[in-house]
Amino acid sequence: MDKDTKEKFSDWEGARILRQTAIKSKRRVIGNEDVLIPTDLREWITPSDSHEIKEVIASLDLPADKSLGTFDKEARLVWQYVIEHVKYCSDKEAQRKQDFWQFPAETLALGEGDCEDCAFLLASLLLASGISSFCVRVIFGRVIEKDGLSLGHCWPIYKDEKGNWCVLESTLESLPDRWPLANDLVKPNSVPRYLPDICLNRHHVWTVGPRRIRNVNTYISSWKRYSSTK
Repeated sequence: MDKDTKEKFSDWEGARILRQTAIKSKRRVIGNEDVLIPTDLREWITPSDSHEIKEVIASLDLPADKSLGTFDKEARLVWQYVIEHVKYCSDKEAQRKQDFWQFPAETLALGEGDCEDCAFLLASLLLASGISSFCVRVIFGRVIEKDGLSLGHCWPIYKDEKGNWCVLESTLESLPDRWPLANDLVKPNSVPRYLPDICLNRHHVWTVGPRRIRNVNTYISSWKRYSSTK
């Protein structure tokens, strides 16, 4: 990793555990949508014994053995399933609410979702396929586009069998031929460029990038309002 990247980025696995992880504005009471339900950020990654998640895993032709390369094959099959079966759709279009978050079962039922909906679903399926929670994270941060526009984004990462963290972009239209290496995508010359702020699995939420983040709810409340040319 080059010097410029190292100065702005620490570790895909997480640098510091964050304790305040309740999100106050992403869930609403059904039938009374003005009433918000505080929800721990980690709860959006669904446990592997979920009926809906198990149904998807059972429908995939996943390797039965644990020989070399099978975890990478499982990850690609799960990634391909989400790309082919879940249509990207913004919250404003789908829910008529600004940045409403769906649980994986809801995303499966609707067949559509935005970046965090797809990311939570993909991470949940990866874990249910038998991949260790040490090898799966959901990242919140920014993506800098070719024109310099910086947008809040959420994406899953997976540690392949060579020990490389890979970006499993869940909003693509087709599966890439190669693993997109996360360390390559944070470099200044990468287009688009992925810049992480926090990461999580079912157990913890960590800081990842250089931003001084102490409260996850405060961070998430301003997360998608990134808009700059830097």
